[in-house]
Amino acid sequence: MMEQGIFHFIAQGGITMMILVMLSIFSLAVIGERLYTFYKAQQATEQVTEKGLQYVADGKMAEALRLCEQNAGSPVAKVLEAGLLAIIDQEYPALFSKRFARRLESCKGAMQRTTSTEISRLERYLGSLATLGNVSPFVGLFGTVLGIIRAFGAMAKTGSGGLGTVSAGIAEALVATAAGLFVAIPAVIAYNYFVGRVKLFTAAMDNAASEMVDRLLDRAAHHED
Repeated sequence: MMEQGIFHFIAQGGITMMILVMLSIFSLAVIGERLYTFYKAQQATEQVTEKGLQYVADGKMAEALRLCEQNAGSPVAKVLEAGLLAIIDQEYPALFSKRFARRLESCKGAMQRTTSTEISRLERYLGSLATLGNVSPFVGLFGTVLGIIRAFGAMAKTGSGGLGTVSAGIAEALVATAAGLFVAIPAVIAYNYFVGRVKLFTAAMDNAASEMVDRLLDRAAHHED
């Protein structure tokens, strides 16, 4: 009976409830898509980071590049791949060229640009979640105001202020409030969670890029010796 009443108020909520339902569907879709993306990125990152950097330290540039290409879902792999493509001498892929210093600067620049690109990819749709978290309560509040207006309208028509007269409008107002919070709370929680994950991936990309440069310098010094 209670469920029927809730669906009745949703149906009676008009445009306000329709907006909240659509916002809720969009929010859940974004959360699901981002969860899947971050899960796949984390899996690929765990496989590529340590092994890829070890390949670089051992001078196995082709193997490191192949590993990064096989784990394209990882932001770290994308950063290392960009650096490797910039540093490998196409004429002598197994060795460092004499233009190593210039190639190293190109490598750093390529990794920095790729890091920025990957951050943007990881942050995709997060602005929408933040907007939903801010706007949804106000949409619910608008529905609340409409429900109260209807309650007072019923009082004016009947000339009575009894509970039976105003209960429908008050219940509709409360449903609108609850619906606004139902959309906003998961969106805010998910937004904060994903922002934290983006920061972790950013740190991982920066650390991997820095470590790769160090290992390339060590490798170059080893060739000079």
